[in-house]
Amino acid sequence: MSKINRNAPCPCGSGLKFKKCCLKLEASDPSRPLVEGLRKAEGELYNILFKQAQQQLGPEGITKAWQAFCQSEDAPLDPQTQPEANTCFLSWLLLHWQAGSEETLAARYRRRMDHRLPILQRRFIDEACSQPFSFFVVTDIKPGISVTLRDLFWSREIEVYEQKASTLLSRGNILYTQVLPLDNVAIFLGCAPFAIPDAYQVRLIEVRDAIEKNLGSIDRDTLFSMADRLRACYFEIRNEMQTMDEEQARTDTPAQAEQAAAPDTSDRFTFTLDCSVREAFEALRTLSWKLDDDELPPGTRLDDQGQPCHMIFPWLEKGNRKPSKAENPELGRIILEGSQLTIEVADTEQKDAMLRKISRRLGKQATLQDAAD
Repeated sequence: MSKINRNAPCPCGSGLKFKKCCLKLEASDPSRPLVEGLRKAEGELYNILFKQAQQQLGPEGITKAWQAFCQSEDAPLDPQTQPEANTCFLSWLLLHWQAGSEETLAARYRRRMDHRLPILQRRFIDEACSQPFSFFVVTDIKPGISVTLRDLFWSREIEVYEQKASTLLSRGNILYTQVLPLDNVAIFLGCAPFAIPDAYQVRLIEVRDAIEKNLGSIDRDTLFSMADRLRACYFEIRNEMQTMDEEQARTDTPAQAEQAAAPDTSDRFTFTLDCSVREAFEALRTLSWKLDDDELPPGTRLDDQGQPCHMIFPWLEKGNRKPSKAENPELGRIILEGSQLTIEVADTEQKDAMLRKISRRLGKQATLQDAAD
């Protein structure tokens, strides 16, 4: 790997210079070389194994595996509309799919290559094939370094080193993923592309309780035997989330449609933004309760690049802490979507003051549309 110039953009995609981002982390995080070694082994092995999947299974065999993964013959194998195709499905295909035999592609490659494989790759395959998919809830975050996860089904808690995800996730988010622990560090393998809101935790606990009632205490073998059921849970929740997003999009966007439906347009004003949703949020976050560094409001949606593209949060009379409504009523709602900022005003007497606060925080990055007096 070539050395990165200190003043070059950081390869993590943060937008900061390397010296102000990951270079600092490298000095303060002794686990980084171990994590990079695992990621390198993952990249090399997945590249080899997927080529073998193409040769051994062919397009029809991979499509059949995708249908088995989705438990549906209708889902197209299209990464544009089915982002699982390049994430959790790829990991499942290479590490778990047996394609009519008793061996996975990874296990077959491991047996054939044996000691010709570098020792880290051998250990990677052995451990990765033994790790089931499960649902994990985020319990702690070290932004730019790691997230701590608690398995909702199997009694374990583990710190996963993941730089980008640790800046996008929030406590309480639920992930459907594999976790690979090796040499005192752990990484994600095939993490599903949608973070599940914590409101779904109740449903997943009900599934867990039903499994325990029928099969007893849940362990690694139980998770493997119930893999189809857990995967069906993920797709059920994912489809519900997408349906809700589509329904919200029909009612919430574009902003002109919202305004047409509103009984009083003076209770709402809209700005065109000359900055990203994340940048606007950082400028406005003190108008709401205080979130931890790099924590996003619940329900935030991310785009294909993993960046926030839609978020809604309350405008409180006093920010910095999450109060009861009785002691700290909402002045309105702040809606950020794409290049647009919409403020829904609960108290019209506060409108002028709210406009001034927006101007102070965003300046020329926010242009008021069709202001109504």
